[in-house]
Amino acid sequence: MTKKTLLLGITLFSMFFGAGNLIFAPYLGAQSASDAWLALAGMLTTSVLMPVLAIVIIAPYQTANNMISRIWKPLGPIFMTLVYLLIGPCIAIPRTASTALEMWTWLVQGQWATILWIVLFFSVALIMAIRPGKLKDILGKVMGPILIVLILLVCIPLLFNEPQVVAAGGIYASNPFFTGLNEGYQTMDILAAFCFGIIIVMNIKKLEIKKEKQTLALSAIIAGTLLASLYILLAFTASQNSGIFQPLSNGAQILSLAASMTYGSFGQILCGLIFLIACLNVCSGLLACCSEYFHEHFPVLSYFQWLMLFTIAGAITACTGLDSILSWSGTLLSYICPLSLVLLVFGVFFSIKDRRSQTK
Repeated sequence: MTKKTLLLGITLFSMFFGAGNLIFAPYLGAQSASDAWLALAGMLTTSVLMPVLAIVIIAPYQTANNMISRIWKPLGPIFMTLVYLLIGPCIAIPRTASTALEMWTWLVQGQWATILWIVLFFSVALIMAIRPGKLKDILGKVMGPILIVLILLVCIPLLFNEPQVVAAGGIYASNPFFTGLNEGYQTMDILAAFCFGIIIVMNIKKLEIKKEKQTLALSAIIAGTLLASLYILLAFTASQNSGIFQPLSNGAQILSLAASMTYGSFGQILCGLIFLIACLNVCSGLLACCSEYFHEHFPVLSYFQWLMLFTIAGAITACTGLDSILSWSGTLLSYICPLSLVLLVFGVFFSIKDRRSQTK
């Protein structure tokens, strides 16, 4: 493994690891408590193993569009355009700003302050995504490592506390593994895996790496390893202190309390920075992926024009209409995710078929 591949792996990890991923693991750990390892095994299956396998399966085709088009040529552009719209400007992009804001409501209060926050957030995300071939430098070298260090600063001190492990609570008490399996599925990272490859392939070319397919697959494995490591750390920390954290209603509250237990009032700022960086990483990655895809398939607009369009649309949606969009788009996503798994099976089939043809 080269430094370039490691850099790409951290970049891909940064694009995956948003606020949603950040809050699932500690809540799972607190609620599953004494059964945390069973619940975590389920979550890792759907939130890490399946997205990594998705990228590995897609790697021989370079993009999911190419893979799906093997089934029926128009299906690739139709399916992927819908996926990019849903996990991009319709849901995930506007949600990043509002999710990051939740940890700064003590500072940002009032309608105009909220609008200013959203404008500043998307302005920074735009700057980060303006040169997609440079995301490896921004996310892989700077933002990703900073995020990892900040999470370590919150979690590691709590591992030395006297354990306060209680019995599993809620639905985790009856079936921890399958509850964790469903929680991991809700991250929707399987769909993100269909989209992120386009930016990693672009950065592979920028680095002049010859083995593009192998490097893409190895980058996914590195990203998966980092994701799994942080999920385990977050869940285990919450599990060891489940007597304190279990009564809390969500992972954001758990992380906020965890930071405050060690760092006092500064913990609130530390936790806010973790959410802000995680959300900016995902937002910039999604903006770059969506803009690159639409520029490639609808070149009537340049990459920068698509980027501006999606940035403005994301900011407007975050300010006004996110709840209404989530009410119908979430249902649509619940149908698309199982379909994506079926498409991956076809991808494996065609890959095996191609290898057999080459050996004859």
